[in-house]
Amino acid sequence: MAVRATVSRFPATPEALESCAVQWGVAVTPFAAVDERGQPPTTGAGGDRIPRCEHCWAYLSSHCDLERWGWTCALCGTLNGFDDEAERRFQRPDACPELNSSFVDLEIAGAGGDGVQALPVYVAAVDLACSEEFLELIKSALLAALEALIPGSLFGLMTFSHKIGLYDVQGPIPLVKNVFIPPDLEEDGLPVALEDAMPLLSFLAPVDTCKDRIAAALETLRPTSSWERGAASGHEEDAVLLGGRGFGTAMSALIEYLSSGYGSTFALARVFAFLSGAPDYGAGLLDTRRYGEQYASKGVDANLALLPEQIPFYRDLAAVAVQSGVCIDIFAVTDEYTDLASLKFLSIESGGYLFLYANADDSTLPQDIYRLLSRPYAFGCVLRLRTSSDFEPGNSYGHFFPDPQYESVQHIICCDSFATYAYDFEFSHNNGFSRSCCCADRFSVQRD
Repeated sequence: MAVRATVSRFPATPEALESCAVQWGVAVTPFAAVDERGQPPTTGAGGDRIPRCEHCWAYLSSHCDLERWGWTCALCGTLNGFDDEAERRFQRPDACPELNSSFVDLEIAGAGGDGVQALPVYVAAVDLACSEEFLELIKSALLAALEALIPGSLFGLMTFSHKIGLYDVQGPIPLVKNVFIPPDLEEDGLPVALEDAMPLLSFLAPVDTCKDRIAAALETLRPTSSWERGAASGHEEDAVLLGGRGFGTAMSALIEYLSSGYGSTFALARVFAFLSGAPDYGAGLLDTRRYGEQYASKGVDANLALLPEQIPFYRDLAAVAVQSGVCIDIFAVTDEYTDLASLKFLSIESGGYLFLYANADDSTLPQDIYRLLSRPYAFGCVLRLRTSSDFEPGNSYGHFFPDPQYESVQHIICCDSFATYAYDFEFSHNNGFSRSCCCADRFSVQRD
């Protein structure tokens, strides 16, 4: 974990903070391999045995004053007593990692053998309302991704256009089941639930034994034709229909599909969504034409304007994804306006990343997805920032969401070694830091 403050010395009073006009806060990289000075953590076991303050619930650390029978909290100054086990343990302080370093990484014993299976699940959602060049790039990227997946991973392949395709690659030949997306979902929704079309355990294949079959299934992918999309939309047979990209419906159905296995089959599902343009079919469709007309009438260049979110559909869908244990990365390969201002919330608020490539010819997508999967990452994380009583966290920034019950507790669905979160500090009262208290300007960061 690395914690970097915006200033080398904290301001003493609110007046000093206002007069210097400098941002006061910290940037935290919870899963970094080294701290801000390049030092690795002190490691150990028994994280559940570290004493906690009776007043503020902070953990005992190397900043706390130790006595024979107890310790003084470095944040609130409360004197806490040791129980018999802790008293025996702290008779040998050199053997206690939490007393020898300010950066410690301690393991906590598992609660038992009946918990969630920590099976990593990956799903590729491929846009078939696309060009041949786009599809060849996605095939190369997914072949690279298969090489980066860790042993024991489960992989699912889904396609979307005017229909959703689910692939079962666990048999001798790839089997695909299609569910058509109605143009208007306000009445009945999908005609068939994805779970009814294909059981989840048939959809998720073990990479260890099915890698070649997954690669064979990728070779069968073909772009949908314009007449096929036109027929599904109710147009004339000879009509040429561009689009037919039911991305919003596909993601909503996929999240619901995967949620049935959350907590039993897997602890986190990571979805790689590949887009060749803006969603223009079914739920969550985006109007990409109105912006050009809107800004042209005002004499403003739409390419230079910071466009607002068009609809809240994808922001709301991200909240559902978080509750279902699903993290979504979006890879958009297009040189046209795609309304990323609306789409971005599905990725960043579910703990994922958003990638944009202008074209398929010189795209680094295969290398990027390989590097992304090669990084170590954690899921289901809890981050808490504790401070002394003289100041407190203000605004927070990052791909996390606040705990509904506890203050200054953030939940992170997926966190790799580069994920960084920022906090603003503000004084709790007008007096600033108390000069009589030695722990006035201290804070601690806890990562579970």
